[in-house]
Amino acid sequence: MKKLLGIVVLGLLLSGNAFSKDEGSGPIKFPKGFEKRFADYANHVINDQKYKFVFAIHPDGANDWQAIKGKNDLKNYQLAEKKALKACKKKAKKEGCKVFARGVQIVWNWDSIPENYYITTGNKNFVSWKDVSIEIGNGPVSLSENTKDKFQEYLTTYKDNKNEKSFSIYFAISSDGSNSGDMAATTSQEGMIKKVKAMAIAECMTNNKKEKCYLYAINDEIVWKGASTNSMIIKDENIVEKLATLKNLYAEGTLTKEEFIKAKNILLN
Repeated sequence: MKKLLGIVVLGLLLSGNAFSKDEGSGPIKFPKGFEKRFADYANHVINDQKYKFVFAIHPDGANDWQAIKGKNDLKNYQLAEKKALKACKKKAKKEGCKVFARGVQIVWNWDSIPENYYITTGNKNFVSWKDVSIEIGNGPVSLSENTKDKFQEYLTTYKDNKNEKSFSIYFAISSDGSNSGDMAATTSQEGMIKKVKAMAIAECMTNNKKEKCYLYAINDEIVWKGASTNSMIIKDENIVEKLATLKNLYAEGTLTKEEFIKAKNILLN
């Protein structure tokens, strides 16, 4: 409770003149599933307080959040805010993104923000990463529509950041595929990687009413044993046509088998 209170108090201090210019106001067209997305964000904030988190949103609903690790609270909130606004703008494809929250404190000024978006410490289903075991899933599994959307966002995040030094990302799901959690790392330290994997599982278990969750993917590789590769969602309307073209080039002998496989993997990833 003390740690979370610290986040809130610091958030109040950050709402001063140096930061208020980037705080949003007015109506927001919250997208479908926003409540869960923001709750996932809050779980990240609570689970790892070594990072400073900022959530940005566009009035039309496009949103993203970023985190910066470090002891300099003010500086790292500024950096996280800059990155969050940039990532949000990239999704919105236009100007207008503003800060929605710093840490768990919502700073957007609008009286009609639903009350259930405000995070409290009384989440009876909250699971700490320290209390979970890291296990890879096994057996048939089917992702729900919501989890498919989350997995697509996860894959996009990996694609956008995979060239960063020591970047890795982890996706966990419940055994019925209806709930998920994810967490990224920018370190190669084995101990930290283990912690980040546990945090992804902990987020999933919080969403799954404390029921067990398992690792489903590491980076862009599905590690769940027995999972269908059809779970890899690709939202490129021309993907079928492009794959067919590659197949025809291979059948005609224009591409060798190795070239065909390499080209296909580049297209899918």
